[in-house]
Amino acid sequence: MNELDLDPKLAKVIIHKLGSSGTPPEVGVEYFNVGLEPYLNVIENEYLNDILKYNLSSFKLIVGNYGGGKSHFLYLIRDLAWKNNYVTSYVSLSATECPFDRLELVYRNIALNITPPLSTTEILKPWEVGIEALLRKWYEHVKEEKNFLSLIKNLESTSFVNATKGALSGLSNDDEELFYSLAQWLKGEDISRDLKYKYRISERIDRTNAFRMLRSLVQFVNLIGYSGIIFLFDEAERGMSISSSRDRRRALDNLRQIIDECGNSKLPGAMFFYAIPDENLLLEGSGGVYEALNQRLRSSFTKVNPMGVKINLEDIGISPSEFLKELGLKLAKIYEIAYFYDFNNKVLEESLRNIINVSLESQFLDVSYRRIFVIAVIEAFQRIKINNTPIDKSTARELFRSTAKSLIQKEREEVEGEEF
Repeated sequence: MNELDLDPKLAKVIIHKLGSSGTPPEVGVEYFNVGLEPYLNVIENEYLNDILKYNLSSFKLIVGNYGGGKSHFLYLIRDLAWKNNYVTSYVSLSATECPFDRLELVYRNIALNITPPLSTTEILKPWEVGIEALLRKWYEHVKEEKNFLSLIKNLESTSFVNATKGALSGLSNDDEELFYSLAQWLKGEDISRDLKYKYRISERIDRTNAFRMLRSLVQFVNLIGYSGIIFLFDEAERGMSISSSRDRRRALDNLRQIIDECGNSKLPGAMFFYAIPDENLLLEGSGGVYEALNQRLRSSFTKVNPMGVKINLEDIGISPSEFLKELGLKLAKIYEIAYFYDFNNKVLEESLRNIINVSLESQFLDVSYRRIFVIAVIEAFQRIKINNTPIDKSTARELFRSTAKSLIQKEREEVEGEEF
């Protein structure tokens, strides 16, 4: 059955990650991608290779049920961005560490997670993230040039320019302490008054200037030779990363501001993807900010209408049964590589048919049937490997019940943990 060019170690990483939690690993998502190619092709052709190259910017809202493939899709976009010479920053939004109403914390997490493009060989090894990695990579590229620091200019924030020049001068003089100190400021942390005075850094990154610093970061990335920067915001939890109504309005206003800034020259080559489990969390409410967002987010992104904003992962033009069949077969191939095992085709086909039928007749609250299917089907592969007999409908139901119960319990514990 196996015709996939995949390293067995990576195959095992994929199977273990999916089989334990149903969430995608950071690498290898392209090996089990189903039905998303049309979206990815439009994003690459219409945006990465076209609109963004004109120093424009764009915003897309990704909507999908809890466990419905949002993180998977964001990883695919990240890999596509790297292939096209874009810097990326993947940010998990959360009420405790990175709420969207606190734009200075969002900026800080962007700077902590910013990643220069990685090749297919680099992605299989541990890689460095953060603004230090970005600065080091650019420095290695320009260190032989005279006066390379003079290339850093025309950014919106003079403090950002001065901190960046100071950090790079630290690298050129083998002064790691200076480099890391000024990189701390670029990551939104405070530094000593003496260092600020010496390098003419007149600001502290806070709520009042966070968006200006974000624009300066985008401008810097564009200035040093990359195609641009792709922001991947993931509302990984059930609700939005905010609690009170006042915080919600501030977060939604931040989102509206980002959407409104897209398209102008202050964000050259930037594209924002904001993934959320329920669009009503953004759009339900009364008042100006809700109406303003409704106006901006109502159009649907499709192959026919690439200018649309909303990408619905529950409607990808493939039936649920076809989706699960193709996904199951792809996971089976990965499993074979991971365990040096060949499935009996008849056993595999019958097992998948039963698991898919049970999956489509089952409703477990609002946990995505896709996530339950992934965990259950990998456990089924383990049973087939041991017994070499098909998974019947009764066993499939048992697998689904136990998987759904485990996921719901885990989610309940996470929610209780957030509350306290």
